Amino acid sequence: MIALRSLLRAAVAAVCAGSLVGPVAAETIYIDGAVLKPGEYQWHQGARLHDAVVAGQVSSQAWPLGAALLRQSAIEPQQRLKAGVLYELRANSLFARGENDAELQQLLERLESFVERLPVTGRVVAQLDPFQLLIASKNDLLEAGDELVYPRRPSTIRVLGAVAADCQLAFDASLELKDYLRQCPSHFAADRNGVYVIQPDGTTERVGIAHWNEQQATLAVGAIIYVPVNPAALSPEARELNQDMAALLATQYSLGGRYSE
Repeated sequence: MIALRSLLRAAVAAVCAGSLVGPVAAETIYIDGAVLKPGEYQWHQGARLHDAVVAGQVSSQAWPLGAALLRQSAIEPQQRLKAGVLYELRANSLFARGENDAELQQLLERLESFVERLPVTGRVVAQLDPFQLLIASKNDLLEAGDELVYPRRPSTIRVLGAVAADCQLAFDASLELKDYLRQCPSHFAADRNGVYVIQPDGTTERVGIAHWNEQQATLAVGAIIYVPVNPAALSPEARELNQDMAALLATQYSLGGRYSE
């Protein structure tokens, strides 16, 4: 599917005038996932997100909160972001080696292997709930080459980063952030002061978890909790690692219980 999307994006031509109509033309958008009419549709200037929703006929089985807008114009910046994260991981791994910190080095190498497998998706934060798109202020313009993916609802929360091992945990609306963190033991090099919560729509916030700064956070099903590496353990030359890692994770999206990596 990812290879197909890459081919579709590569086929998209330059922008022209008009409106979204029936299937297949040189300047296209693509609608995929839990929709009744998936496929490639003609794009014209002035077409909006709701036009795509109507064309693809989003199914009642779709999970709008986790829907993803994949945009060609976001690909290059996200390629740079991924390259930057890989550089920061490698620089910090060398730093850990120089400090004779084998456990931290092993963690950073594991994270590097994980990041290498992540696709550059072009995902941008957008309102994709069909009912919300009836509100003009939320109904953004489409760009040529846009892809809309509507997954089915997953049933898990994921905990990644400075943990003993990545965790995929059953979602329970009665549980709080700290309850999920207890189920996924942290690495000794984890930041004990805060984590990043990445909601299924791609919005991200840093949340305090220590006694002195503890904050409440509402977790939606399909969310990712990124446990940062302790900044004090990182190289002074590459301490933006955690922010950049969270930003990269926010570009991933669920495909009905599995993620785009």
